[in-house]
Amino acid sequence: MFDAPGVGNEAPAAAHDTAAVADRAAAEFDRCGWQSCVIVADEFAIAAALKFAARHREAVQGLALGHACLTFSPDAEPPAVNAEVRSAFSQVAELDDRTFMRHMTQITQGFYGEELADRMLDRIPAGVAQAYVRETMADPGDWIEDAMRDLGKPMLFAEHDPCLLFTKEGYEAAVSAFPDSMRVTCREKPSVSPTFAGALQEFCREMAS
Repeated sequence: MFDAPGVGNEAPAAAHDTAAVADRAAAEFDRCGWQSCVIVADEFAIAAALKFAARHREAVQGLALGHACLTFSPDAEPPAVNAEVRSAFSQVAELDDRTFMRHMTQITQGFYGEELADRMLDRIPAGVAQAYVRETMADPGDWIEDAMRDLGKPMLFAEHDPCLLFTKEGYEAAVSAFPDSMRVTCREKPSVSPTFAGALQEFCREMAS
C-alpha cells in the first residue's frame, strides 16, 4: 500500500489520474527492491493496476481485483456500473471536501466509516480526492478486458454483494470472460473485507505452490 500523488507527504502529480497512480506504484516497487509482486486493487483502481502491470509484466505474478469488471461504462452491455449512482457520485465530487468525504461513508454502505472519513480529511489536501474522481470518471475503461487478456496472469475476482455502484451483471460478465479466475463474494467492500483478505492469502499460496 502507498499514498497516491498529492496525498499525505507525496508530491502532487501533473494530473490526478490512474496513470499517475501507476507511476507511483512503479516508484514504490523500485524503492522496495522487489523482484515480483501480486497486485491488489479495488473499484476504479483496477485501471491503475493494469497500467502498472502492462509495464512490469515479468514481475507481476497475479492480480486480485475487487469489484472485478470488464469496463467502467454504465452504457456497456451489460452495464458495469449503476448510471444513477455514478452520476450522483460525480456531482458530489464537485462539493466541498467534508461533504464529499461524508458521502464516501454512504456510497460504501458504511464500510468506510466516520473515523476513516476524518483521517482522509486530515491527509488529503483540499480538492485532490475530487480531482481523482473527475479524472477516473472520464475513462470509460473500454480497454480493460483487452488489457487483462494481454497480461494473461492468474486473477482473483472479488464481488461486493450487495453494491450500490458496481452491478452484479458486470461482475458476472467478467467471470464469464475469465472462467479460470479464482472468485470470492464479500459482504463488505473488498478493500476493507476480511473475506477478501483471506481469499487473497489463498490465491498467493496457490501461485507459490
